Amino acid sequence: MKKSGMIRDFLRSARTNFIYLFIAMGIFYLFLLIAIFWFVSAAMNTAGETAARLIDLVASSVAQSSASVEEFLSYAFGQLQWDGNLFAFVLRLLDPAWIKSTIVGFFEVLNVSTEGFDAQFASIAQNFTATLKAEISAALVCAALGVIFANLATRYAIRRRSVKRGFKRFLVAHTLVPVAQSLVLIAAVLLLSIIHFYGILLFAAILLLSSGLALFSSWLVHRDGTLRLKDVITVRNVLSQLAVSGIVLAFDLVLGILLLLINPLLAILIMIPFLLYSFNLADVNADRFVCTLTDQNEA
Repeated sequence: MKKSGMIRDFLRSARTNFIYLFIAMGIFYLFLLIAIFWFVSAAMNTAGETAARLIDLVASSVAQSSASVEEFLSYAFGQLQWDGNLFAFVLRLLDPAWIKSTIVGFFEVLNVSTEGFDAQFASIAQNFTATLKAEISAALVCAALGVIFANLATRYAIRRRSVKRGFKRFLVAHTLVPVAQSLVLIAAVLLLSIIHFYGILLFAAILLLSSGLALFSSWLVHRDGTLRLKDVITVRNVLSQLAVSGIVLAFDLVLGILLLLINPLLAILIMIPFLLYSFNLADVNADRFVCTLTDQNEA
């Protein structure tokens, strides 16, 4: 009876955790698909507009310098040396060296014989590059927002049942704290990259900061009038939370390596939402610890 109950509880827990993981994956993939489709659509429109402008520029330039263009094309196609062998002629026509030299020469003729051609061509190319960079940046921002929203939604879904002190306190702890945590971690990355410390030190700093902020977040939610922050965030408690995060990270690392061996892109697509889910799951340990301290103070 006890064994069947344990199996039932395990299956119920596995189903619940799968739902939590699906929240992170669903939000992340939704924003990622929006970013990809938007970027492809915007890039195609930009490429079409740029191509139309280039065609108009070339057409007007050819009309202004038709004699020079005809002379150059006669020279270029004269190099093919038609000898009656159609197959050999087609091979020479498709020769990459001939194609490249013809295209380069064609634009050089337009540049020399048409006033302002080079400046207009450079302006069109620069506008295309700038627009494409802006579209890439917007797509990356959309993907980053997907990571942020997936983290917030997963954080709320996993830890909402541990709220005992009111939704307002939970909202502050699980919206402002994740943002502050992200800013602190970004600052740590920038600082350690500037002073050129080893990656292992950077990794340790990130884990320590994450563990301390997880305890701080739980203290914001579950504190009472007597529970002090210095009683929660101690070296022992941070190291204990760090150990839990380390176990979760070790599992994630093994899974990530296995997926990386299969396909790097698949590893990225799966591991980003999985990391969001697993580290929020690890933070439940901080909730339980702070709740225990709170209950002891109340008793």
